[in-house]
Amino acid sequence: MAFTVLSDAHVKQILASLSSPEVSELVSSLEHALVQYSCQDEKQYQPHRAVIARPDGQNTLFMPASTPDLVGFKIVGISPSKAPAPASGSGSGTPPPALKSALTLCDETGQAIGVLNAAELTSFRTALGSMLLYRFRRNTENIVVFGAGKQALWHIRLAILLRGKDIRTITVINRSAARTQQLVETLTGDAQSAWPSHVKLNVFDEQKDRDAALETLMVDSDVIFCTTPSTQPLFPASFLTSENARAKTRFLSAIGSYRLDMQEIDPELLKLVVDPSSVFAGSAYQSGAIAVDSLEGCLQEAGELVKAELATEKLLEIGRILDPKSTADQVELKKWLEHGLVIYKSVGVGVMDLAIGKDLLHLAKSRKVGITSDDF
Repeated sequence: MAFTVLSDAHVKQILASLSSPEVSELVSSLEHALVQYSCQDEKQYQPHRAVIARPDGQNTLFMPASTPDLVGFKIVGISPSKAPAPASGSGSGTPPPALKSALTLCDETGQAIGVLNAAELTSFRTALGSMLLYRFRRNTENIVVFGAGKQALWHIRLAILLRGKDIRTITVINRSAARTQQLVETLTGDAQSAWPSHVKLNVFDEQKDRDAALETLMVDSDVIFCTTPSTQPLFPASFLTSENARAKTRFLSAIGSYRLDMQEIDPELLKLVVDPSSVFAGSAYQSGAIAVDSLEGCLQEAGELVKAELATEKLLEIGRILDPKSTADQVELKKWLEHGLVIYKSVGVGVMDLAIGKDLLHLAKSRKVGITSDDF
């Protein structure tokens, strides 16, 4: 059986050349995987990840996963922070990426079919998870993005690919001016996917009256993408509870926090969203609910959800929301997804890697990308 190896450059080449129809197909694959996970008894076949923490600060995560037709194993290496070495000769003095990752895929029999560098893949599939509910929004003119890393990049790229004609402004908020500039240059200087002329890409000015300017930005927003490993809420709940802010509803995705000491969303905002008597009652779903990728994962790793002490029944897995066989009131569900206040929290699920990894192997074959052995 053919075995394919995709390097980081190969993965980036494939992802950078995706068309809107191809992105829609990837969305469908991810949706199918999460519906299987939540609604077809697939959780029982997902082992817990293992972690090795060495005294020097090096951490390694071993993340197995399976579906009815795939078995996969992702290894993630997280190196301790190191100061840049002094530049000398042709070296830039920039340290190598602190996070490295590889994904091995096998078919249902255990036959290996591919190995992929998973650093870019992980950023892409996480952002694609946000698109599962974002794609339904009626209003998406004004987007705010917290962060300027890979996750921010892919949230912006995918939003443009899926809903570009409906977007008017995208504002990036990040404290590192250099990193923000790099993101802007990557987005607007990409020869393969020209930046749409009707979309204005803004950078939030940190030098002005930050709180007042940030509140104005939040009030005007239709979509908020949070992509930072912040240990403090990125904005207070009060910015979205004022009368002006409540004149419109929003889609808010938070994928950056992944430990109990992290939080991007103000826990007070989450408490209000699930409170049937709060100011958000009219725009909530089923007396108030938060969408998550994995109930167990978010309760173990999402700091803001744990701090808010939300009842389990207030968390709805995205696979159940999108299940075509769901018995939920489809009219109410559709209204909420299109016009309601929708908050999505993700910490990542292994089946997401498998679904997108398999599709990237197929795309690599059609594009003649990667290194393939016909006999492994």
